[in-house]
This record gives sequence, structure tokens and C-alpha cells, in this order.
Amino acid sequence: MSTYGEKYASRQNATRESESKGGANSNRKRLRDESEEADDGEIKDDDDDEVPGKVDAEVPTAGEEKTAALEEQQGLIHFEVVYNDGKDVSMRRLTELKNIFQKQLPKMPKEYIARLVYDRNHSSLAIVKTDGHVVGGITFRLFEHRQFAEIVFCAVSSTEQVKGFTKEITLDKRLWMGYIKDYEGGTLMQCSMVPKVEYLKVKDILAKQREAVLEKIQAKTRSQIVYPGLKCFKDDSGVAEIDPFKIPGIIESGWTPEMDEISRRHARSKLNTWQINVVSEMLVHPSAWPFQKPVDPQEVPDYYTVVKEPMDLMTLESNVDENKYPTLEAFVRDTHKIFENCKNYNGEGTRYWRCATGLEKFFTDKVKEWKSRTSK
Repeated sequence: MSTYGEKYASRQNATRESESKGGANSNRKRLRDESEEADDGEIKDDDDDEVPGKVDAEVPTAGEEKTAALEEQQGLIHFEVVYNDGKDVSMRRLTELKNIFQKQLPKMPKEYIARLVYDRNHSSLAIVKTDGHVVGGITFRLFEHRQFAEIVFCAVSSTEQVKGFTKEITLDKRLWMGYIKDYEGGTLMQCSMVPKVEYLKVKDILAKQREAVLEKIQAKTRSQIVYPGLKCFKDDSGVAEIDPFKIPGIIESGWTPEMDEISRRHARSKLNTWQINVVSEMLVHPSAWPFQKPVDPQEVPDYYTVVKEPMDLMTLESNVDENKYPTLEAFVRDTHKIFENCKNYNGEGTRYWRCATGLEKFFTDKVKEWKSRTSK
């Protein structure tokens, strides 16, 4: 059995031989005639034939996805490999593809597209509808001995565009460098094909996987069960409260009143949340480096002789996390100890003094913002 690569090579040799025997001029003339015919509007892209207000019965409705595989099974489309063999039907297919590429790739020079589509070193795979109209396809060049193919153009009519390419090139450069055309304004992209994957059935495979995952979830949880709502408040306007355990699904969920008590006990007030945010911002302040943690008595032996109420940002952060400051005043008092201790131990004008002054100003501004926001 011959491979596509062998057929491709034999076809190339055959077309070159026909050119050498004088068929080249007539083929080139047909190319020009077909191109001129397309430019005159006699051969148009699928999008050019649209009639305002007309709805194609084959266009999928909302919520429905029509894949190329499904349309092929239903006989709505078929795929044809075409190349410049000089036959009228092939030239017509290539011309329709050229028109689609030129319309969907407006930044690409039209002459460049035409040259490669008609080039005999390239082949095209056309998507053809039942009425014989081409709605999309690719133009490619096969490098079978290097195990890759270069897709030069890939475009379809605007209703069915498939995305599967990536800009991340993982193929070894030694295989494709010098073979693939690279030019300014173009984007080199890659699409890897795994032989074991049935790409035409990917949608069905994913649907089955999703169904299997949902079955596993339902076997472990009760999240799929929907309980009826309460009707007592609607039926009897005099009902002000109800036993929580009479609510459908409460007992099954494992809820207990103690759970609410625990959540209320650990709930943070707006003040405590603000304290956490302020301390977090102070920790990353440029002037905060001397106050990150308690002073090491091994490095500063007399520090705790001078400073009787030490405080630092690490300790302050721990206190805030434990919600030890129920009032703004208590929080401000402990925070100011950091600045006062530094100024008392270090002389004015030292770098530690300057850091304390800078961080104190930052903290004072934050306190002013809080008071202004809560006083409204």
C-alpha cells in the first residue's frame, strides 16, 4: 500500500513532466483565467452570497454545536484533497479556497496567497458542501521524511472557525528550520497531533468523562439532592420563627447550632480586619526593616534595660491575628510603642530615628483615613 507521501511525490513528478512537455503554458493561462474570473465576482466566497434576513437551515441554533465530523456523517459536507493538476474542477476548488484565504486573512498579500495556493509543491484540503461550494480548508506542504507538514493557510467561512494552534513551538528546530516560510508580520504556530487520540470524537469523550466524574461526586456527596422550600411563611403570615431542624435537608447536612456559634465566635469585626491590613502594609514599608522582629539582646545587650515595654511588628501582627485590640485606642497605643522605643533608645538624626519617623507618619495617615471613613 502506498503512503500519501509516495502518492504526493509521484504526483509532483507527473505534473513536472507534463510541464516539461509543453503543458505548463496552458496551465498558467488557466490559472490567470480562473483568477481573473474570481476577481470579476463570478466565483465568490460563502460569505458573499448571504441574503439579509435569510437563515440557513444548516446553521446551528443557540445551545447546539455542530462539529465538522457530525456534518460529514450527515452528508452536509465532505473533504477533498486538491492540487494544481490542470483539471477544471481542481482549479475551481483552488480558486474558491484562494478567495476565502484572501478574505479571512486580509493582512496577507493577495499575490502571495495566490502563488502558494496554485503552487505545485503545495496541496490543499477543501471543505465542500453538498452544493459543491467550498466553505474553507487548508493549504499545506508535506515533509514526510522529516515527519511534519507545513500548513501555510488555514481559514473557513466566519461561522465555523476552529482553534487548536499554539504559539509555543516545541518541535525540534533542526527538523523544520529552513523548510518553513517565515516572514515579517507572520506568526509561527504549532498544532501537535497524537495518533492515539480520535479528534473527531473528542466532544463525546469529554462528555463521557464529565458524566463519570459527576457520578463519582454524587456517590460521595448529597449535593445533587434538591429539597423543597419552606411554605409556612407564605401559608401562615403569623409565623415569626421556625425550628431549624424542621427545614428540609438540615438534618441530612449534619448542621448543629454549635456550628453557628463557632462561626460567630471567630468572625472578625471591621476594625480587626482594618488592623490586619494596616499591619500587613507596615511590614512591607521601606522604613519598617528595623522593626520587623524583637530586638536580639545578644546584639544589643542593654536594649531591654532602657526599653521597658518593647514592641515590634511581628508581635503586633500576632496580637492583631488573635483579635487582642477591641478598640482603636488600644491598637494605636501598642503601635506607637514601636516608634517611641526607637526614639528613646536611638539619638535624633540616626537612621533608626528616621525610619521610626517615616513609619510613624505612614501609620498616622492610615489612622486618619479610618476615623474619617467611620465617622460618616
